[in-house]
Amino acid sequence: MRKNVWSFLVCAAMAAGMLSGCSGSSKPETEGAKAEGTSAGAAGEAETKKEEAGEASQAEGGEAVELTFWSLANRKEFEDKIIAAFAEKNPNVTITPTYYSTDDIKANLKVAASSGTMPDMWYNWGGSLASYYPANGLTYDFTEYAKENNWEEKYLGSALELCTLEGQLSGIPQSIAMMNLWYRKDIFEQHGLEIPKTFEELETVCETLKADGVIPFATGGQYGWHVMRYIQDLIEYYGTKEEHDGLNNLTGDWGSSQAVAKAFEKFKEWEQKGYFNEGFLTEDPNDCRMYLYNGTCAMIIDSPTMASQIVNAEQDTSLYGYFAFPTESNGDGTGRMAAYVKMTQVNKNVTDAQLDAIVKFWDFYYNGDENPEFSKIEQPIALKDAKLPESLAVAEGVMELMDGCGIYTQTDQALPAQVADQLFAAQDSVVIGDMQPMEVGAAVQAAIDTYLAEN
Repeated sequence: MRKNVWSFLVCAAMAAGMLSGCSGSSKPETEGAKAEGTSAGAAGEAETKKEEAGEASQAEGGEAVELTFWSLANRKEFEDKIIAAFAEKNPNVTITPTYYSTDDIKANLKVAASSGTMPDMWYNWGGSLASYYPANGLTYDFTEYAKENNWEEKYLGSALELCTLEGQLSGIPQSIAMMNLWYRKDIFEQHGLEIPKTFEELETVCETLKADGVIPFATGGQYGWHVMRYIQDLIEYYGTKEEHDGLNNLTGDWGSSQAVAKAFEKFKEWEQKGYFNEGFLTEDPNDCRMYLYNGTCAMIIDSPTMASQIVNAEQDTSLYGYFAFPTESNGDGTGRMAAYVKMTQVNKNVTDAQLDAIVKFWDFYYNGDENPEFSKIEQPIALKDAKLPESLAVAEGVMELMDGCGIYTQTDQALPAQVADQLFAAQDSVVIGDMQPMEVGAAVQAAIDTYLAEN
């Protein structure tokens, strides 16, 4: 269309020139007029080339597709490069990312949900943080798509399970964070300790370490979520699987739960015995790994992210290992692990072409041979038979261990935020003596009752 308009303008100008010449009133063309005419001609030619290039690009890669993508700010450096690399191979797909901090992406997604301005795809965690969107009919349900495309052969079953919310497969799995006890192998060897297979053996390890001047566990109580990791494993140990799942999905009664009372009693006992680093309530959980690095503490509950932290801290990776917190007294240490998924949720209103481009992008993202930034992405990824980058070999086997143990949803991913906040407050109150362990359940249940009444 623009090309035709330009041709019309050129012809009109020629006709005007001819008429002007016949009248004998023509004037010499100024340099300014020459420049203006040259500029207009160049612009028209450039526009034509741009359109032709766009048509060629579309013909080469298929239907032109535009996607908006919200992700985390700490991923910007490598995700910008991934998106650029993907665009080179798929010139018909344009992905426009926006990056937010952890708190901002949560807040802005809620605002977008209420205003009908959701992006085409967005990063999210699992549990209650992600379930809001399928519950309100905002996400694409991958249930049938996954069956048709054999996702059970592509992704870990545990990852698909964690992405299933409100009866829907509500996202594309990215990576899984499962909680293990990471430990210093050399400290265990120095004190004649072996990996505990039962809860009783774990307590024996703690007693020995403390008697020999080593603090068993590192933790940081600031924000509440790291201390919660110990609490949730204690609840898993003292209760049945069904009871713990009921507590997490709000169908159980926290107030009458003996598992909750016993878990907090044991937590208080461990705190009084000095099994945690001194002053842990005010410790930043992101700093408490330092106690393992300097040998002050022997163990810490952490996700496979610990492998990256060990490497980044320039630690000797041969000194570190991990094992499952023994949440069952069955002698083999295969009690369930706390876990949560990191996923990509997709707007339910995407077109078929957009959906195909989204799936293609994430296939590219998790392909170590194609993605030039593969070593920078979060590990372990949720694909079956995925291999960790060589630099993270210290975490080798963690996925297999998780599949053998089974999983339950990490508490702060399962509970609504206001309920989790009450749990965090109760943890602090038990430590400082303002609340007795047997009072915690009732306080959390009261927060649940309020939440259910308001929602």
